[in-house]
Amino acid sequence: MPRLAVIAGLGALGVLGMPLLHPHPSGSTDRVTPGAVRVESESVVSVTLLDDRSRLQRVEREYEVELGTGSGFTVTPDGVIVTATQVVKPDRDLQVYAANKVFAEYFKVDIPADFERHTVDDPDLNIRLQACYPPRSQNSTCQATVETKVTAFPYLDPALPEGLEAEVLSTGDAPSSPAVLKVNAGPKNNLPTVPMGTTISAQVESVDIMTLAARPAAKTPPKMDTAHFDPPGSRNFKTAERDKVDKLIEAGAVGAAVIDDGKSEVVGVLSGGGSLPATVTPVDEIRTALVAAGVTPRRGPVDVVYEQALAAYHNKLYGNAAPVLQQVLTLRQDHAVALDYLRVAKAKAGTAEDAASKKSSPVPVPKPSSGVAPWIWITGGVVLVGAVAAGSVPFLLRRRRNGEDQQELSGEHAMVTSWPAQTEVYRTPNPGQPVHDISPPSGQPYVSNPGSNPGSNPGSHPGAQAGTSKKFCTQCGMRLGHAHRFCGFCGHPSDAP
Repeated sequence: MPRLAVIAGLGALGVLGMPLLHPHPSGSTDRVTPGAVRVESESVVSVTLLDDRSRLQRVEREYEVELGTGSGFTVTPDGVIVTATQVVKPDRDLQVYAANKVFAEYFKVDIPADFERHTVDDPDLNIRLQACYPPRSQNSTCQATVETKVTAFPYLDPALPEGLEAEVLSTGDAPSSPAVLKVNAGPKNNLPTVPMGTTISAQVESVDIMTLAARPAAKTPPKMDTAHFDPPGSRNFKTAERDKVDKLIEAGAVGAAVIDDGKSEVVGVLSGGGSLPATVTPVDEIRTALVAAGVTPRRGPVDVVYEQALAAYHNKLYGNAAPVLQQVLTLRQDHAVALDYLRVAKAKAGTAEDAASKKSSPVPVPKPSSGVAPWIWITGGVVLVGAVAAGSVPFLLRRRRNGEDQQELSGEHAMVTSWPAQTEVYRTPNPGQPVHDISPPSGQPYVSNPGSNPGSNPGSHPGAQAGTSKKFCTQCGMRLGHAHRFCGFCGHPSDAP
């Protein structure tokens, strides 16, 4: 056991000299940033104005209206994206905007180009203006159609200047509801994705908001801002941070991923702005919207290899991280974060900053000294004392037993011979005199030879009485107690033959 303990201790010291590794860098948002997306939506309103005052006139116009811009994130390698409904579905009526615009241009009246219904001073034109607003009827003076265009810009390097045209798979009834989009991810279907959580637990307090205020590129990466829930898990931001969150929304954080800072997983989507309060839609509602759209969030091979590279990169094992990052780029050559980290890893590989080039320090071994260490003397002394004690115990017990037997025999001045068929007492001539013949003759009981001591008188010893004797065990020779049926020392029956 001592040897095993020493070996285990040396092993522990060796482990302390090794760098600590973990599966992924907990709390690092670069697990999520590769899946960041900028979302821009606009509508094309085609409107036809009818003027029948003198003769029928058809005035056709087409207007592009920016609906919203915001952030989003990719949830499948084949290009499914999540953002907030308010980014792709306006809460304003574009047909009203088109009516104001075309009426002001054609009739040369002062009407704001906005989304409100207005009136004009001319009664006849006012009737025609009101008939131009939706809904359409038999008396309508305007006909309008709206076509919405949504474009997604993934975080890639080099950036896609035209982005990817996105199809709106589903939206919600509320501006804060998740919207599900789909882009053409190319023949390989390997866009980087984000890790998604399952719920906002009661322990989630610190979160990161991933914002793309502009179209992403190497020089305009996603921006991360930390905020805190109060109380944890409530989705309500601390009072002191609400102004900060509102400014982020104005800068393009609508539809942004809300990331659990402890697990580096997306746990919600941010919405709000204008007259709408800042709202975090939880991840379980996102998953429900995806299921309704027939989508299951998943990660791809490029994400798996990338996270393996992160484990080495964040532990400063740059020499080990470089080839894995290169493998990420083999799967997706425009992976923006992998490109940036590969440049850093190659620059630091083999340098003093590279933990992979540092050998674990050996366990120090004490130098031999000319004398013997004190603990060796102490250990040897303890072992020696133990050995002496162990060897002395049987000897002392045996000596004590012999002493007790001798005391019994001296008290009676007799030699006791126990043969299977009898128990007899043979007395010595005088106390202290030696017994000469202790070998029984053939066929006779084992007795001391009284004839060897001439003049001996068996009855001369005080206390020796004729016809009295003490019984002894025929097995071990120890004296038997009065009326005892078994020997108290060896357990042999007292009346056994």
